[in-house]
Amino acid sequence: MCMVFYHAMFTMGFMFGFKAAQEMFMFFSFISPAFAFAFIMMCGMSSTLSRSNFRRSIPILLAAMVVTLVSLFMTPTAPIVFGILHLLGVCVLFYSFTEKLICKIHPVLGICLCTFLFTLTYNVQFGYLGFSFFKVTLPDFLYTTNALSFLGFVKEGTSYSDYFPLLPWFFAFLTGTFTGRIMKGRYPAFMYQQRVPFFTLLGTNAFVVYVIHQPIIYGVSYILSLI
Repeated sequence: MCMVFYHAMFTMGFMFGFKAAQEMFMFFSFISPAFAFAFIMMCGMSSTLSRSNFRRSIPILLAAMVVTLVSLFMTPTAPIVFGILHLLGVCVLFYSFTEKLICKIHPVLGICLCTFLFTLTYNVQFGYLGFSFFKVTLPDFLYTTNALSFLGFVKEGTSYSDYFPLLPWFFAFLTGTFTGRIMKGRYPAFMYQQRVPFFTLLGTNAFVVYVIHQPIIYGVSYILSLI
Protein backbone atom coordinates (compact mmCIF):
# COMPACT_ATOMS: atom_id res chain seq x y z
CA MET A 1 0.00 0.00 0.00
CA CYS A 2 2.83 2.37 0.88
CA MET A 3 4.66 1.52 -2.34
CA VAL A 4 1.60 2.11 -4.54
CA PHE A 5 0.90 5.43 -2.84
CA TYR A 6 4.54 6.55 -3.16
CA HIS A 7 4.68 5.66 -6.87
CA ALA A 8 1.34 7.39 -7.45
CA MET A 9 2.65 10.62 -5.94
CA PHE A 10 5.82 10.42 -8.07
CA THR A 11 3.91 9.79 -11.30
CA MET A 12 1.27 12.44 -10.69
CA GLY A 13 3.76 14.96 -9.34
CA PHE A 14 6.77 14.69 -11.63
CA MET A 15 5.37 13.17 -14.82
CA PHE A 16 2.12 15.12 -14.92
CA GLY A 17 2.95 18.21 -12.86
CA PHE A 18 0.42 17.96 -10.02
CA LYS A 19 1.87 20.29 -7.39
CA ALA A 20 0.12 18.67 -4.40
CA ALA A 21 1.47 15.25 -5.41
CA GLN A 22 5.00 16.68 -5.66
CA GLU A 23 4.77 18.05 -2.13
CA MET A 24 3.35 14.79 -0.82
CA PHE A 25 6.15 12.82 -2.51
CA MET A 26 8.83 15.06 -1.01
CA PHE A 27 7.20 14.84 2.43
CA PHE A 28 7.32 11.03 2.43
CA SER A 29 10.77 10.81 0.81
CA PHE A 30 12.37 10.94 4.24
CA ILE A 31 10.76 7.67 5.32
CA SER A 32 10.63 5.91 1.94
CA PRO A 33 13.82 3.90 2.71
CA ALA A 34 11.93 2.35 5.65
CA PHE A 35 9.08 1.38 3.29
CA ALA A 36 11.58 -0.14 0.88
CA PHE A 37 13.46 -2.01 3.62
CA ALA A 38 10.20 -3.55 4.89
CA PHE A 39 9.13 -4.48 1.35
CA ILE A 40 12.44 -6.16 0.50
CA MET A 41 12.72 -7.79 3.93
CA MET A 42 9.27 -9.35 3.52
CA CYS A 43 10.38 -10.82 0.19
CA GLY A 44 13.27 -12.44 2.04
CA MET A 45 10.91 -13.80 4.70
CA SER A 46 8.59 -15.26 2.07
CA SER A 47 11.57 -16.95 0.42
CA THR A 48 11.98 -19.13 3.51
CA LEU A 49 8.43 -20.39 2.96
CA SER A 50 8.70 -21.02 -0.77
CA ARG A 51 8.89 -24.50 -2.24
CA SER A 52 10.91 -23.30 -5.25
CA ASN A 53 12.68 -19.96 -5.13
CA PHE A 54 14.27 -20.68 -8.49
CA ARG A 55 10.81 -20.91 -10.07
CA ARG A 56 9.73 -17.76 -8.24
CA SER A 57 12.68 -15.78 -9.57
CA ILE A 58 11.97 -16.37 -13.27
CA PRO A 59 8.75 -14.32 -13.67
CA ILE A 60 10.22 -11.57 -11.48
CA LEU A 61 13.30 -11.28 -13.71
CA LEU A 62 11.20 -11.41 -16.89
CA ALA A 63 8.97 -8.63 -15.55
CA ALA A 64 12.08 -6.63 -14.66
CA MET A 65 13.29 -6.87 -18.28
CA VAL A 66 9.92 -5.65 -19.53
CA VAL A 67 10.06 -2.72 -17.09
CA THR A 68 13.51 -1.78 -18.43
CA LEU A 69 12.32 -1.86 -22.04
CA VAL A 70 9.23 0.22 -21.27
CA SER A 71 11.24 2.75 -19.26
CA LEU A 72 13.68 3.23 -22.14
CA PHE A 73 10.68 4.33 -24.20
CA MET A 74 8.71 6.25 -21.56
CA THR A 75 11.55 7.91 -19.60
CA PRO A 76 14.70 7.65 -21.76
CA THR A 77 16.56 10.26 -19.68
CA ALA A 78 15.98 8.29 -16.49
CA PRO A 79 15.42 4.62 -17.36
CA ILE A 80 15.06 1.72 -14.93
CA VAL A 81 18.11 -0.51 -15.35
CA PHE A 82 18.21 -2.07 -11.89
CA GLY A 83 14.99 -1.30 -10.05
CA ILE A 84 13.35 -3.16 -7.22
CA LEU A 85 12.10 -5.99 -9.47
CA HIS A 86 15.63 -6.56 -10.76
CA LEU A 87 16.89 -6.60 -7.19
CA LEU A 88 14.25 -9.02 -5.91
CA GLY A 89 14.66 -11.34 -8.89
CA VAL A 90 18.43 -11.55 -8.44
CA CYS A 91 18.14 -11.96 -4.67
CA VAL A 92 15.56 -14.75 -4.90
CA LEU A 93 17.60 -16.49 -7.60
CA PHE A 94 20.78 -16.20 -5.53
CA TYR A 95 19.00 -17.52 -2.44
CA SER A 96 17.69 -20.52 -4.40
CA PHE A 97 21.30 -21.66 -4.96
CA THR A 98 22.75 -20.70 -1.56
CA GLU A 99 19.92 -21.47 0.89
CA LYS A 100 21.69 -24.46 2.43
CA LEU A 101 24.88 -22.45 2.92
CA ILE A 102 23.05 -19.44 4.39
CA CYS A 103 21.12 -21.70 6.76
CA LYS A 104 24.41 -22.69 8.39
CA ILE A 105 24.63 -19.15 9.83
CA HIS A 106 22.78 -18.62 13.10
CA PRO A 107 19.77 -16.41 12.28
CA VAL A 108 20.38 -13.92 15.13
CA LEU A 109 24.00 -13.54 14.05
CA GLY A 110 22.84 -13.21 10.44
CA ILE A 111 20.37 -10.43 11.30
CA CYS A 112 23.01 -8.49 13.26
CA LEU A 113 25.62 -8.92 10.53
CA CYS A 114 23.26 -7.96 7.69
CA THR A 115 21.94 -4.92 9.56
CA PHE A 116 25.51 -3.73 10.10
CA LEU A 117 26.47 -4.35 6.45
CA PHE A 118 23.31 -2.61 5.22
CA THR A 119 24.19 0.47 7.24
CA LEU A 120 27.86 0.29 6.23
CA THR A 121 27.10 0.13 2.49
CA TYR A 122 24.06 2.42 2.43
CA ASN A 123 26.02 5.31 0.90
CA VAL A 124 28.01 3.33 -1.67
CA GLN A 125 26.34 5.18 -4.55
CA PHE A 126 27.55 8.44 -3.02
CA GLY A 127 31.16 7.32 -3.02
CA TYR A 128 31.88 6.06 0.47
CA LEU A 129 31.42 3.35 3.07
CA GLY A 130 30.49 4.11 6.62
CA PHE A 131 28.43 6.51 8.65
CA SER A 132 28.14 10.24 9.24
CA PHE A 133 30.88 10.10 11.88
CA PHE A 134 33.15 7.62 10.05
CA LYS A 135 33.63 7.45 6.30
CA VAL A 136 35.87 5.45 4.00
CA THR A 137 36.07 7.02 0.55
CA LEU A 138 35.87 4.51 -2.29
CA PRO A 139 38.17 4.65 -5.37
CA ASP A 140 37.06 7.06 -8.13
CA PHE A 141 37.52 4.47 -10.89
CA LEU A 142 34.47 2.60 -9.60
CA TYR A 143 32.32 5.57 -10.64
CA THR A 144 33.71 6.25 -14.12
CA THR A 145 31.24 3.88 -15.78
CA ASN A 146 27.77 2.49 -15.13
CA ALA A 147 28.85 -1.09 -15.82
CA LEU A 148 28.78 -1.72 -12.06
CA SER A 149 25.56 0.19 -11.40
CA PHE A 150 23.86 -3.05 -10.31
CA LEU A 151 26.24 -3.05 -7.34
CA GLY A 152 25.70 0.61 -6.48
CA PHE A 153 28.58 2.29 -8.31
CA VAL A 154 26.97 4.98 -10.46
CA LYS A 155 28.63 7.47 -12.76
CA GLU A 156 28.07 11.06 -11.70
CA GLY A 157 25.16 12.72 -13.49
CA THR A 158 23.29 9.46 -14.13
CA SER A 159 19.56 9.41 -13.34
CA TYR A 160 17.39 6.37 -12.78
CA SER A 161 13.62 6.41 -12.16
CA ASP A 162 13.82 3.40 -9.87
CA TYR A 163 17.15 2.30 -8.45
CA PHE A 164 17.81 -0.45 -5.90
CA PRO A 165 21.37 -1.76 -6.25
CA LEU A 166 22.61 -4.88 -4.50
CA LEU A 167 24.56 -2.67 -2.11
CA PRO A 168 22.99 -2.10 0.36
CA TRP A 169 19.60 -3.67 -0.45
CA PHE A 170 20.81 -7.26 -0.77
CA PHE A 171 21.42 -7.18 2.98
CA ALA A 172 17.82 -6.09 3.59
CA PHE A 173 16.70 -9.20 1.70
CA LEU A 174 19.05 -11.44 3.69
CA THR A 175 17.79 -9.87 6.93
CA GLY A 176 14.37 -11.09 5.86
CA THR A 177 15.60 -14.63 5.21
CA PHE A 178 17.15 -14.84 8.67
CA THR A 179 14.04 -13.35 10.27
CA GLY A 180 11.88 -15.80 8.35
CA ARG A 181 13.88 -18.72 9.74
CA ILE A 182 13.26 -17.49 13.29
CA MET A 183 9.55 -16.94 12.66
CA LYS A 184 8.91 -20.09 10.64
CA GLY A 185 6.30 -22.15 12.47
CA ARG A 186 5.95 -19.45 15.14
CA TYR A 187 3.60 -16.98 13.48
CA PRO A 188 0.68 -16.32 15.86
CA ALA A 189 -2.66 -17.85 14.88
CA PHE A 190 -4.38 -14.49 14.32
CA MET A 191 -2.06 -13.79 11.37
CA TYR A 192 -3.67 -16.60 9.39
CA GLN A 193 -7.17 -15.18 9.70
CA GLN A 194 -8.54 -13.26 6.72
CA ARG A 195 -9.97 -10.22 8.50
CA VAL A 196 -9.91 -7.75 5.58
CA PRO A 197 -10.54 -9.49 2.23
CA PHE A 198 -9.11 -6.55 0.24
CA PHE A 199 -5.77 -6.74 2.06
CA THR A 200 -5.76 -10.52 1.65
CA LEU A 201 -6.24 -10.04 -2.09
CA LEU A 202 -3.29 -7.64 -2.24
CA GLY A 203 -1.07 -9.84 -0.09
CA THR A 204 -1.69 -13.04 -2.03
CA ASN A 205 -1.21 -11.30 -5.38
CA ALA A 206 1.63 -8.94 -4.52
CA PHE A 207 3.60 -9.66 -7.69
CA VAL A 208 0.60 -9.01 -9.96
CA VAL A 209 -0.21 -5.82 -8.05
CA TYR A 210 3.35 -4.61 -8.52
CA VAL A 211 3.34 -5.32 -12.24
CA ILE A 212 0.00 -3.60 -13.00
CA HIS A 213 -0.16 -0.75 -10.49
CA GLN A 214 2.14 1.64 -12.34
CA PRO A 215 0.34 1.42 -15.74
CA ILE A 216 -2.97 1.97 -13.94
CA ILE A 217 -1.58 4.98 -12.05
CA TYR A 218 -0.17 6.40 -15.29
CA GLY A 219 -3.51 5.97 -17.06
CA VAL A 220 -5.49 7.58 -14.26
CA SER A 221 -3.00 10.46 -14.06
CA TYR A 222 -3.22 10.98 -17.81
CA ILE A 223 -7.02 11.18 -17.67
CA LEU A 224 -6.87 13.63 -14.75
CA SER A 225 -4.39 15.79 -16.66
CA LEU A 226 -6.78 15.96 -19.61
CA ILE A 227 -9.64 16.96 -17.32
